[in-house]
Amino acid sequence: MKALYFENRLSKVLALKVAQHFRLSSMLGPLSALRYADVPEPRIPNPRWLKVRNLACGLCGTDLHFMFMDMDPRCFPAAMPGIRKKFLGHELVGEVVEVGVDAGDFAVGDRVAMRIDWPSCAQLEIEPPCAACAAGNYMLCQNLGTKELPLEDVGGGFSPYMVMHRAQPYKVPAGMDLDCALLLEPMACAAHAVLKSKPEPGERVLVIGSGTLGLLIMAALRTLAPEAEVACMARYPFQARAAQGLGAEAIEEAPGIYRRMADVTGARYAKGYLGNEILLGGFNRIYDTVGNDESIKHSLRWVKGGGSVVLAGINFKPGRIDYSPVWCQEVSLTGINCHGTEADGRTSFDVAAELLQAGCVRPGDFITHRFPLRKYKQAVKTFLSKRTSEAIKIAIDVADESPAR
Repeated sequence: MKALYFENRLSKVLALKVAQHFRLSSMLGPLSALRYADVPEPRIPNPRWLKVRNLACGLCGTDLHFMFMDMDPRCFPAAMPGIRKKFLGHELVGEVVEVGVDAGDFAVGDRVAMRIDWPSCAQLEIEPPCAACAAGNYMLCQNLGTKELPLEDVGGGFSPYMVMHRAQPYKVPAGMDLDCALLLEPMACAAHAVLKSKPEPGERVLVIGSGTLGLLIMAALRTLAPEAEVACMARYPFQARAAQGLGAEAIEEAPGIYRRMADVTGARYAKGYLGNEILLGGFNRIYDTVGNDESIKHSLRWVKGGGSVVLAGINFKPGRIDYSPVWCQEVSLTGINCHGTEADGRTSFDVAAELLQAGCVRPGDFITHRFPLRKYKQAVKTFLSKRTSEAIKIAIDVADESPAR
C-alpha cells in the first residue's frame, strides 16, 4: 500500500536544510524526509491490536511541520527518542476490519478515531505504566524510546490501512456522520485547552489565531463558558467571518494593535523606550493557537496581572521571547500537548464528542476542501495559501486509495 510517512534521519534533515535555501519546492521533492511510497500492509502484531481501514483524515499544521522539517534540532521535541519513522495523519476516521482476541470492546465494522498517536506505555505494553500514562496523560509519557513497537510499519491516517493497540482508538458515537467525526481529534485539542484554564462568567477572553484550532476553541468556549466575552485575532477576512459566526468579536491584525486591545478590554496603554508597548490590565485569559515568538510576546503583554495564558499552538523553531511579564505581572503560563484526561476523569475525546453532538459547530463550515491522498501536494499548497484558498480544514479522502482485496 502507498502511505505518507516521515523518515527521521540526520542525513535527510541536513540535505533538506541546505536545499530549501535554494528552492522551496525541494521541501516536497526527492531530498525531503517525507515519503509517499509503498510500504507493507500492516498485520496485527499480537491479540491486543486491531486493524483499521481509513476513510478520511484531516490535514493538520503539525503534519506540515514534519513534511517541511520545520524544526530546530535543539528544541525539546527534537531530542525525544524512539521516533525513526513517523506515519503521518492523526485526525482520522476509520473502520475496524480485524480485531485481536484481546483487543477490548471493539468489533469489525466499528468506526474509530485515533486517541493516542505518539508511542506511550500503552502501545509499548510497559507495565506498570509511567505516572503520566497511569493518569491518562499519554502525550507526556516518560518511557518514550525505552522499548520498540512490535512493528515499524504501523501505518497512519494518510495510509489506506493501519494497526492500533487497543488503547489507541476512540469509538465514534453511533449516528455521528463522517464529517463530524473528522473533527473529533481537533475538537479534543480545543476542549483540552479550554478546560486547562476555564473562564469564569463575565471574564474577557482572547483567542489568538483563527485557524481550525482557534475556531474550535471559540466553539468550545461558547458551550463550556457561555458567559465569557470572547474576542479573537483573525489574519484573514474569511477567518473573521467564521469567528463572528461563533459569537466572537474579531480583531484585525493591524498597526496600533496594542491601543486597540486597550480599548477592547478597558486596560491602560503604556509605551516605554524603543517602542516597548504594554497593557496594564487586559484579558483575563488568552488562548494562543499560533505559538510563535511574536504571539507569545503579545499574549503575555495583553493578559491582565494574575491572568492566564494557555499555549495551544505548536512551534518547533522557538527563538527569543520576553518572559518578564510572567513574574512582573504574575501571569500563569501553561501549555497543552493535544489532549488527555481532564480533571473530571473524562477523556478530551468524551468532551469533544459531547460538544459536536450538541451541534456546537457545523462541520460543513469547517471542512472547506477535500483531496484524494495521491494529491497530497495540492492539499499542502492549498493549506499554505489560505489568503486565496480560504481553507479552514482540509480533508484527505483515503478510502478510495485502499488496495483491492
